[in-house]
Amino acid sequence: MWKKIFAIIILICALGADAQTKKRKRSAASVRKEQQDTKKQIKETTQKINVNTRETKKQLSRLNSLNGEIEAKGAEISKIQVGVDSINRHISAITDSINSLESHIASLRESYIASLRKLQGTSASMSPLAFIFSSGSFSQAYRNVRSMQQFDRWRKRKWQDIKATETLLAERKSELDKVRHAGNIQMSKLNTARNELESAKAETDKVVAKLKSEGNSLRTVLRQKQEQQRRLDRELDKIIAEEQARIERQRKEEERKRQAANTKNKTGVSGQSASPAKQTQPATMTAADRALSGSFESNQGKLLFPVSGNYRIVRGFGRQKHPQLAHVETDNSGIDIEALSSKQARAVFEGTVSATFKQPGYGTIVMIRHGNYLTIYANLDAISVKNGDKVKTGQTIGTIFTDPDEDNRAILHFEIRKERTKLNPMLWIR
Repeated sequence: MWKKIFAIIILICALGADAQTKKRKRSAASVRKEQQDTKKQIKETTQKINVNTRETKKQLSRLNSLNGEIEAKGAEISKIQVGVDSINRHISAITDSINSLESHIASLRESYIASLRKLQGTSASMSPLAFIFSSGSFSQAYRNVRSMQQFDRWRKRKWQDIKATETLLAERKSELDKVRHAGNIQMSKLNTARNELESAKAETDKVVAKLKSEGNSLRTVLRQKQEQQRRLDRELDKIIAEEQARIERQRKEEERKRQAANTKNKTGVSGQSASPAKQTQPATMTAADRALSGSFESNQGKLLFPVSGNYRIVRGFGRQKHPQLAHVETDNSGIDIEALSSKQARAVFEGTVSATFKQPGYGTIVMIRHGNYLTIYANLDAISVKNGDKVKTGQTIGTIFTDPDEDNRAILHFEIRKERTKLNPMLWIR
């Protein structure tokens, strides 16, 4: 009896242990599956965030490009409108001239016809020869001949005046036709530009709506861009400060050498006082830098544009509110230029390459020194210069990076500084 009870107890315990083991096995498998599912969800979420971020960057870049296009089209429309207004004024002036000439021709013709009729009334039944021989005396015949000669000259002169005025009138009418044709061309351009502007605005509205629907991604991208800008500013400030310190050390060393040379010249080799020597000139590089600074400064508003061919400004200088996105402010230390044809960046003025480095978000950066002025070219893919190179105005310094994530747009970030003071490039370049 006890043996049976004991066996039953052992069997129950064994079954319970087996159940616990299976439960533990199921729990471990479930945990592993949950972990795998969680990892998968995290990966999918991360991928979705990355896709959203890339799409937001693409749309934001497109929006900047559209805003640049809208601004450029607005300027183009204003310029065409000025031309159209000038043509309309020209048409009005030519029309007034034509009206005046037509009135003058009518007056000349009336005067001419009236004179002919008067002459015909005087000698309607006589030929010119009969008119002369009808004179009662030789003197009267002479006067009749003189009268006829004078009248003939007057008639020819009046006829020439009429023909010259008619020729001038024809020229004015031809000019009017040409000006009107030019006006029609300008109006066609104006209408095309206005249609393109409206199309760009309509597309802008779509992009803005899409960006607003991705609020979190937009805020993330804007934060990233501002942080990239701040990092670039800090790096440039650091490089410029190091350069200034190096230049100051060189200046002090040159000054120390000049003072030592002056002291030696005054004392003489034997220790006797010698005649004073002329002051040595400052270091050549310093003098050259001063001359280059003055030359750069005197060319304000006339500096070469940093890209050739067609372009548009997609982001202006300084702190500004976004034209479409409320509560969004951007701060730009330079200008952003979308190159529409040539992708080459070029030096806006002669100088020396003082730094080349890479920065996340800005690719490769080249800094050129022009005395105490600096130009910065960022977002380059490949460069053709190195530190210490002397560059000439217009020399190619590198290729602008073409971003496949932003519809292959090539955007150059360009800055001008006077040492660490940021300047508005639009006031310097032409």
